[in-house]
Amino acid sequence: MNWMSPLFTIVGVIIGSGVTLLVEQWRWQRDHQREAKQILRETFVSYLTHTARAHESMRQVSEGVHSSPDERRLAILAAFTEANVYEERFRLTMLAPTHVVELAVHSFRKCRAVRDLLASGTETSDDAFRSAQLEYFRAVQATSDAMRKELGIPKLLFVPLGYPPDQPPVTPL
Repeated sequence: MNWMSPLFTIVGVIIGSGVTLLVEQWRWQRDHQREAKQILRETFVSYLTHTARAHESMRQVSEGVHSSPDERRLAILAAFTEANVYEERFRLTMLAPTHVVELAVHSFRKCRAVRDLLASGTETSDDAFRSAQLEYFRAVQATSDAMRKELGIPKLLFVPLGYPPDQPPVTPL
């Protein structure tokens, strides 16, 4: 009896099944990587958005009319808390690589320093605020640059927020 034909059929089935499994594994990995990158992108955007919301809300609240310094302080603290920056920071620490987390925590601390400065009574027109704001802007820029690099997005060729690097904090862009 001729065993060559059934043997080649079995070998063909094994090769075909193996190739199919390899292709499916490759597709699964590609889809998984794509999904992970999308989740990371959304986490990065959410963190930057919440941090910016906290900063802007605190600035606006501090410029409002308050019946007492204590009321102003509490309103600034509430604006920071309501922006949910803590939650976003913790979410980021679970997903982002260490170098991005370090920069994000640094920008968080700069935002918190702005909060503490405003809550202590500093006005947005004071040099101390402008200096702290510039430090915050630079920290956010460094964080954003690292996030963009991690996602494979080119670095921006301009400063999207704050002040130009060569200019003292006099007039925001």
